[in-house]
Amino acid sequence: MTATGIASTPPSILVCLKFVPDPAQLQADSATGRPDLARAPIRISTFDENAIEAALRLAAEHAGRVVAMSLCAQVPPKDVVLKALAMGVAAVYLVRDDERLAHDPLRVATVLAAAARTIAARESLARWDLVICGEASADEYNQQVGPRLAASMNVPAVTYATALSLEGGVLRAERGIEDRTEVLELEPPALITVGTEINTARMPTVLQIMGAGRKPLVELALAELAGIDVAQLEALPGIELLDVFSPPSVRKRIAISGDSAGEIAADLLRRLGIDGEVTF
Repeated sequence: MTATGIASTPPSILVCLKFVPDPAQLQADSATGRPDLARAPIRISTFDENAIEAALRLAAEHAGRVVAMSLCAQVPPKDVVLKALAMGVAAVYLVRDDERLAHDPLRVATVLAAAARTIAARESLARWDLVICGEASADEYNQQVGPRLAASMNVPAVTYATALSLEGGVLRAERGIEDRTEVLELEPPALITVGTEINTARMPTVLQIMGAGRKPLVELALAELAGIDVAQLEALPGIELLDVFSPPSVRKRIAISGDSAGEIAADLLRRLGIDGEVTF
């Protein structure tokens, strides 16, 4: 589809989602220091909610359609998936990776590229005009999957976009770079990554939540993806995460005392000096 074609044809937009333990409720196990995942509810990664919002706004302006996909080691709670549908996504595809073969950014991008091709065929599309990802995931924040996915799909990428518009078949993206703002223009197809600066994600209404259950929620196995060879996937160079834990933290439980504010301040400074926290 040429730039002229997309100007007259509603754009097809694919959004990448990741379901993660809520970082705001994630705590370390007091005995091991490792994340206590059982105590943190699953949610859509914050940046991916912004990606959904950006896609929906473009789709609303140009009568487009938004579909979401996610690579999951296990299927997330249904109410969490339904939130994406309630926000306005037309369908959600969950790619199941039960054996966690895609455990690093390169493998994830490889699988997602195959999933994008497979889902496009199921949606009767020749290709996706736009793919929008969060700039990173709220749990790992490695910021690699978006650019790697663009490379796997052989499309140009614009990262860290803070504004998006589509006019005359040309995608216009703004991105903040330290002390300046860049404005880029490119013809679709393209991949864009966004962060929280681009928008405020909408909260679904009660009616939208009730209607979300009638929208398509499709599960796909790795073996169903076009062009995926499990043996080749396992043979790719990769990164193995060995452990995640927080450093031990022991409270000293020292009480600062004094009969006046001056004495309390003096006692505090003295103790800080003894501990080497402050050098006088």
